[in-house]
Amino acid sequence: MKALVVDDDSTLRLVLRTVLEKRGFKVLEAEDGQMGLELVQRHPDIGVAILDVNMPRMNGLEALAKIKAINASIFCLIATAYSNMNDAITAIKHGAYDYLQKPVDPDRLAKLLDKATSANNMILEASFSAPKLDFDEGRSIIGGSSQLKQVFDVIYKLARVDTSVLIRGESGTGKELVARALHFNSHRKHGPFVAINCAAIPESLLESELFGHEKGAFTGADKRKVGKFGLAEGGTLFLDEIGDISPATQVKLLRVLQERTYTPVGSGQEIKADVRIVAATHKPLEKMVEKGEFRSDLFFRLNVLPITLPPLRDRKEDIHLLCQYLIKKFNKSHKRKVTSISEQAMKLLMAHQWPGNIRELENAIERAFIMESGDTLQAEAFDLQASSQGMLIPASSPSAMKQLQFVTSTSSTPKLELPAQIEPITKINDKSSLIPDGQELNFPILRERFEREFIIKALTAYRGRINQTAEATQMTKVTLLRKLEKYGIDAKDYFKI
Repeated sequence: MKALVVDDDSTLRLVLRTVLEKRGFKVLEAEDGQMGLELVQRHPDIGVAILDVNMPRMNGLEALAKIKAINASIFCLIATAYSNMNDAITAIKHGAYDYLQKPVDPDRLAKLLDKATSANNMILEASFSAPKLDFDEGRSIIGGSSQLKQVFDVIYKLARVDTSVLIRGESGTGKELVARALHFNSHRKHGPFVAINCAAIPESLLESELFGHEKGAFTGADKRKVGKFGLAEGGTLFLDEIGDISPATQVKLLRVLQERTYTPVGSGQEIKADVRIVAATHKPLEKMVEKGEFRSDLFFRLNVLPITLPPLRDRKEDIHLLCQYLIKKFNKSHKRKVTSISEQAMKLLMAHQWPGNIRELENAIERAFIMESGDTLQAEAFDLQASSQGMLIPASSPSAMKQLQFVTSTSSTPKLELPAQIEPITKINDKSSLIPDGQELNFPILRERFEREFIIKALTAYRGRINQTAEATQMTKVTLLRKLEKYGIDAKDYFKI
């Protein structure tokens, strides 16, 4: 990463350069704000900028505003004398990450650089779950450095205010990552980040978990407890699955948002709450409001600055980038040196619908790391045949597969009947069954039985043609040939002209 030092004092530039280079930065120098701005325009990979306040041609505050307009992702530090602390405070309000007091303390600078790098990495993770942002008459920027810049822009705007945020999106899209990125790039970054999953706590205990309780407030309350609001004082409270809280808790939460006070269970004393609320849900809150299941006033309080995270199936162009990131992550945790994913495996990943979103992709990549011994992840290392949305096989085209109809018989093997018309695969008829009456519920045996009959059905539908069968069933050719050998099936038996 490159760092920019902008100061008209050559001695100070040397001190800053020495600290930065020791921490692995490639350092660029400028004598004034105008020269620094020109360097930012020529070097889009600058990640950190240290600006003096008083400089000729363009001062540090002016340069800060212009740099942030060009690239909001740059972490800017303001260097100022103690007598000019008001300038430092103004700079932080306008987007500076923090300030350095002259003479510069190298240890403080090193700590700030570590925090900036940590926040940068957090936003990098959050970018994989970033909202879809439109520009230029409806076109969208998704993926790569452009996507990352857009995420920085969104977080930068939200970090400058202290209002509530509502993050919408399916499970696994990375809502908590975005919440953490919002916190660690706001003025509350030095305060605590506290998360609570509202759906995971029984309703009878949720109020106590949120607001705390006094000793003896209820049976079992043998000591005083500080709630999540108390723990998050001065920081951010992330309320995951906000759509699952009861109407009674909704009223209490609304009061905190309106009055900025709360009362622990069993206490008569109000406590002031200096906490930013970031909430998240996968539920359709608008419909819940219409049905009276969610308070409209609470919804509008939370929905001031909504962020909607699209499901992975709607942004498959990001899968390559995500895979690179996950390979790097698991190489580190598994102590491996995987370099790539095979072309067939990538086709498999691109064809999958990812009902579990990024979390499912992460699990799939980690499983492949375990199954694959080489430096390239092959298709055979992935197990994406069954979808978790009720579809046994996703159809890639209207003529992909003939519908499977399972009927029970008196024999130990299910009988498979071929329909007359070719149709895309659909959900299995609820009235049908793979398990004949009286048969033992032995999953491994039944799974292999189904797999063998499925392959026979597919070969019959595609007249024994290996390539077409593999493509239609979304198996690789290698996997299909391996299973034919396993079950003693000869594709030639089903070949027809």
